[in-house]
This record gives sequence, structure tokens and C-alpha cells, in this order.
Amino acid sequence: MGRFFVALAIMLGFAVLSAPLAHAAPDTRWEIVPCAPGTKALWLPRVDKFGTDLSCTTEEARSAAVKAARDSGSPSRMMSVAVAYSQQLADKSITPTSPCVLGAKGAVGEAIGTCLAA
Repeated sequence: MGRFFVALAIMLGFAVLSAPLAHAAPDTRWEIVPCAPGTKALWLPRVDKFGTDLSCTTEEARSAAVKAARDSGSPSRMMSVAVAYSQQLADKSITPTSPCVLGAKGAVGEAIGTCLAA
């Protein structure tokens, strides 16, 4: 487990320091698509490759996906878990009227939002 946290710290540091800054585009808006009752917008680690997906799901299903990624022993899948948690945390500040980057997706409250041209 210690190796996981070291890898996580290195990868998060790399991601923060190497990522270009995204700027909100003028004249954009969030298109909000509500999730079905009993579900909410959650970032999940991908199963087949590095990355994350935003989906309407339950906390239990997300926990199972995170556990499977951690248990896989795959560094890229474990890094995807860290990225998913970071995205979820960052999305807590998004509101339907927040500025956005064209094409971006985010958890807007418990719904899925996509940034579109106004």
C-alpha cells in the first residue's frame, strides 16, 4: 500500500505541474442532464486503459470499480482511481452558471453537465 501512495504522489505532482491551464471560453453554458433516481454523477476509473469516465451510478458501484482497480495491481488503473477522486473533488465547485471550457464534462450537483456554446 505504501508503494501506491508514493506512485500517487509522483503522478499527481506530474499531472499538476505538466497540465496546461484551461481557460473558460466566452459564451458557454452547462447543459445539465439529470441522473435517474437513486444514482448520481460520479467519476469512475476506466477498466480497459488509463483514464476516467463520468457516469450516473451509485456509490456502491463506484466503490466496487475502485476496489477492482486497486486490486488489479495495475499502476495505470490505480492512477485512474486517484484522477477520478480528484475530478470528483474539483467538480464540487461547479454550478449550472459556472464558466466552463467548451466540450468539458463535469458532475454538476448530482447531474452530468457538458459545456456547450451558448
